Amino acid sequence: MQNAIVLLCLLLAGCAAPSAIPAPVATRNALRVVDINVWSGLDYQGYVTMGEYETPAVREKRYQALLAQLKDLDPDIIGVHEANKLPGYIRRLAGDLGYDAVFHVGIGGLRAGPVGLPWNLREGDAILAKRDLGLVPAGRRQLSGGPVGSFFTCHFEDATQVVAARISLETTPVFLFSTHWHASVLDTPNMRAKAEALAKTAGELEAAMEAVDKGKQWRMDEARKTLAFIREVAGDAPVILMGDFNATEETGEIRALLDHGLVDTFGHTNPDGKGATWDSRANRNIIHHYLEPGMPASGGLVEKLNWIQESIPQRIDYIFAGPSKVLNAKGMSVKSSRVVLNKTVDGVHASDHFGVLSEIVFR
Repeated sequence: MQNAIVLLCLLLAGCAAPSAIPAPVATRNALRVVDINVWSGLDYQGYVTMGEYETPAVREKRYQALLAQLKDLDPDIIGVHEANKLPGYIRRLAGDLGYDAVFHVGIGGLRAGPVGLPWNLREGDAILAKRDLGLVPAGRRQLSGGPVGSFFTCHFEDATQVVAARISLETTPVFLFSTHWHASVLDTPNMRAKAEALAKTAGELEAAMEAVDKGKQWRMDEARKTLAFIREVAGDAPVILMGDFNATEETGEIRALLDHGLVDTFGHTNPDGKGATWDSRANRNIIHHYLEPGMPASGGLVEKLNWIQESIPQRIDYIFAGPSKVLNAKGMSVKSSRVVLNKTVDGVHASDHFGVLSEIVFR
């Protein structure tokens, strides 16, 4: 009888704990990567609730436009920014595409779980990947503002972060990073010339330039922290960094990434191409919601400079790969890159940004 009981226990244990099924291992010689700021649709004004540019019906049309184009592009990896509200938005997008997802809240105001103010703000960044790539979280680093957690947030100005994940290509780990840097008027010769032309007094010009320099230093700090986090997490493994960096290739913020050895995939394959992802001449959301009211007649010089900057087509969304020495050692190279998610579907653009698609190939 005792032997029978022992035998029964062993059988039950075998049923309760079957042998582990090996995780899927991706076998492909290229990765198709898309990055897109999906646009929260908020004006970021208000404490109880933030203003919204569109109705729920229009927001749903934008989501369907995004989904349809992503299905057509069939990327292996997607970097997403301004996903609002989390976790619902990313869980829905990942489910509709059949992808795995890693995400984290980036800004939320004063919040504990689903309850907080502004009530309609719980925005963040995400990484989506096809399920055979074995996507797993690899950490997260806050770059500014805070504290911001997945449950509790408490901040009253902008907050930024970088989210990390890992995939596996046969025996090679590849680390993925998704970030969204601070937005402000860029410190470029063009914007300085505009400021000098519009300033009514020397004091007004000085105050505006101080604000511009503050934004530049904010992003430079984000660049340093992003690079330190990448080194800490990825070590000598290949890296793909995706993001809305709110900076152009002529700025010191982007040069800091290039000096580290990261390869700007679009710039590398399109040396003569502009590739505007913030396209004020074509994107209906920018034209209608940001530019049509015209340059603000009242307000300070910084507000006027911001309107001018928004009216200039720019490339501020990037996919970086590298560092270059790691790409060479692993036999990786950038095959192509282009602007995507720029079509109108059912009369709407999917976001106020256009996206970037880059193809990275392996030897």
